[in-house]
Formats: sequence, C-alpha cells, structure tokens
Amino acid sequence: MPEQAIKDKTAIVGLGWTAFSRKSGVTTLTLAAEASLKAIADAGLQVQDIDGIVSFYHRQPEGQMVRELVRALGLKKCNFEFYSDGGGGWNCGAVLSGAMLVHAGICKNVLVFKARNRYSEGRAARAERANDVKGDAQFTTPFGIHHAAASFGPIATAHMARYGTTTLDFAHLAVTERSHAALNQKAMMRKPITIDDHQNSRWIIYPFRLLDCCQESDGGVALVITSAERARDLKHAPVYIMSGMGGQGQTAGLWETNGVNSAPLLYEGAGITPRDVSIAEIYDPFTFMCMTHIEDFGFVKKGEIGGWVREGHSRLDGDLPVNTHGGLMSEAHIHGLNHVIEAVQQLRPEGVVDDLCDGAHSFDRSVCRQVRNPKVALVCGECGESAILLRRA
Repeated sequence: MPEQAIKDKTAIVGLGWTAFSRKSGVTTLTLAAEASLKAIADAGLQVQDIDGIVSFYHRQPEGQMVRELVRALGLKKCNFEFYSDGGGGWNCGAVLSGAMLVHAGICKNVLVFKARNRYSEGRAARAERANDVKGDAQFTTPFGIHHAAASFGPIATAHMARYGTTTLDFAHLAVTERSHAALNQKAMMRKPITIDDHQNSRWIIYPFRLLDCCQESDGGVALVITSAERARDLKHAPVYIMSGMGGQGQTAGLWETNGVNSAPLLYEGAGITPRDVSIAEIYDPFTFMCMTHIEDFGFVKKGEIGGWVREGHSRLDGDLPVNTHGGLMSEAHIHGLNHVIEAVQQLRPEGVVDDLCDGAHSFDRSVCRQVRNPKVALVCGECGESAILLRRA
C-alpha cells in the first residue's frame, strides 16, 4: 500500500485548553469558545483566519455546537462545518477531517474542538426500558449493559481467560498513568496511587475496580490545523500529520479491537513501522482498554501486555511512554482530543508554551514529564476506530 497522499501536507499549529474540573460553572459553549480562542492565539492567527470548524459528540449532540461556536466567535466566513456522532472513537477522526479539508483546498485554517460539561450537567440517562432502545442497544440493554464498564468488561475477561492477564496488571497501568498526571498541572487527579490503592478500590463491575475507570469532566480543548506550507511562517514549529484513519470493522476475537485493522493502514500510510513511534497517547476509558489498544497497534505481541506494563515500559523513560499526561483516567475525559493536545506538546521542539515542566525541561521525573527527544507520536480513539500519526518538524 502506498503512503497516503496527505502525508506531511498539513500540520497542527495551535493548541488551547480550559481548566478541567467537576463543576465549571459555565456553559459548554463558553468552554468551547475559551479553548478555541486560546488555540487561535497560540497559532499566531486571528479569529477571522479560521474558515472551517470540526467537532464530535457521543449519543446526543450538545445542541448545534459547531454552528453556535461560529456565531460565538463572530466568524464572517466558514467554508465547512462538521459535527460527527462518533464519540470517543472519533477524536483522531475529527483531526483527520480537518486535515483533509485543508489538503483539499476547501479551508485554509480549520479549528477542531471538543468541550464537555458532562460532570456538572450529570450523566445522560442510561437505564432505558427494553422497549425504548433501538439499534444494537436492543440486544444488550435488556441484559444489563447500561454503562461503558459493562460494555467493555467482556472484552477484558475474554483477554484474561485467553492470555492470563490479571487485575494486578491493570493496577500497574493505573499507577503509571497517575504518576504522569502528578506532573501535569491541569490534570484533575494528581495524587499518587499505589498498587494496593488500586487493588483495594471498590468493584464497579468485574473485572473493573474504581481505579480502573476514567472520570467524568468539565472542560474544553481545541487545536488549529493548516497546510504545511503556511505552518512554516506561523508562531510555533509545526507538528505534521503523517497519516490517519477513521472507521470500524469486525475483528476475529472478542479480546481485540479495530486497532488490528487500523494499524496496517496507519503505518503503511506514513511509511513507518511501530518501532519508529516515540510516544503513544492511547484512548483509556478503562485500564484494560488502553492495554489492548497498545497490543492491537503493534507495540506489544498479543497476550504479552500484562508483563510489558509491569516491567515499566510505558513510563516516561520507558521503551514507549504511554499517556504522558495521565490520560482520560487521571488528566480529564475530553473524549480523547486532549490526547492529541498532549502529543503535540510533546513533539514541539521549542517547549515554550506548554505545561510539561515548570521551566526548562530537566527530565527530572519529580517535576518534568517531557519525553526525551520524541519524534513520532501515535494517538488513537476508542476501540481503534480512528487514529493518527504525528511527527515533529
């Protein structure tokens, strides 16, 4: 398969985020606008330079959020607006959509954002009556699958039965992600945890304990995509989009995700292999889901993830640092677009506008989470339904 035509033709040039919290006290639109204005300013652009906006949602849209943001920002011209229902599987799909709009010449500068008030506004109703649900849910809801832990639990138990993975393996990933979040000033969960803390946390649904689960968050993040040519004249060194994908497919076993279908397309499209990836920001609604994503994208042989995590390979100075910001579990749950923000921060060579360290990057793991000389980052969405490869300039 040839390299993707879009390879290195577009770049992420601006980042923005709000505070992450359990009670923002403002509307979702306000969070979206704050993050977006910061991203535009970070790129060294003006609001009117934006001519395309992309976002995504899960289950129910937050109103006409994209159109409302166009009005809130006062854009005089928006050539394309896109609001997908792909949920957490679409974090990288949203970025790739923006890149394709730029590559096609439809837009010059595309704003991609995600904002949530999920914690303070309360979780969407899950306990529908059996005769109220439609589509795939009609085959699961009557049997007790009313939340994500129940949906993903069978994937984890199938892997455990087939390969011997244990909840103690899950604990090592949770502790590592929290140690990364402890160095992240915007992370919601910064207090260190131990293996015992994980093993003693209450059950949510087997095999997931409380400390296996991501959190609900209020907050917003945004980024700006432009052409590689225009990016060279902007404020920051660009981070290039090498390849991407966004779609679903059936896999051979319950213990694997669409990542097994995504990975070949992604690596061949970029002209690299998994060995070339420096860091991975992996969708982590639950510890095990992060672990199986790592396997399915070719970083670890199937069935060997438990030992790999226990040996510390996912730490900041490990073979493949994973979720260097703390992930959905410890930084915040902004549907994984915050994973893209972290990847770009890690890849920016100048390290000027970031929160990876309090001052110059020292690589002292008591204060600094900057990975040493990262060159390529992989980011993926839930179940490998979308993914991108990014590289530093």
